[in-house]
Amino acid sequence: MRYGYCIFCDDIRTELGEKLSFMGVYNGVLLLPEFPYTLPKLCAQINLVTPTNLPYRSIVLECFAPGEDQPLLRENLDTVQLDEQEQMSVVPGEQTPDVVVGASLVFSPLRIRRPGFLSIRAVIDDEPVEISSLRIAKHHDH
Repeated sequence: MRYGYCIFCDDIRTELGEKLSFMGVYNGVLLLPEFPYTLPKLCAQINLVTPTNLPYRSIVLECFAPGEDQPLLRENLDTVQLDEQEQMSVVPGEQTPDVVVGASLVFSPLRIRRPGFLSIRAVIDDEPVEISSLRIAKHHDH
């Protein structure tokens, strides 16, 4: 089964051993003091998972700001990364392993004109798939 997920955060850092650290991870909502608002930086780590026997042929990532028709970003994933899917060896009788294709998106700066959803979708083998979205709302002082 294919699926994807996304982590929205303030920063993504690569650590020793190719590990990723996520700073300031958002838990479903990003609260801003006013609109429009410019964030100095917003990051999204997207991971797309597929079985090795169903490799991706093409992946285009798109990100849309609230209320915008045109994507903030439209990026083709590197075909070299896609070619590596074929190199996974499958042992007969074992469950087919999954391949994870990952991408880190960095928006710096990011202008948010109105509340709503910042959404990420992937066009996988020419089929649009919603991956994740982050709700952006006005912070109300109590």
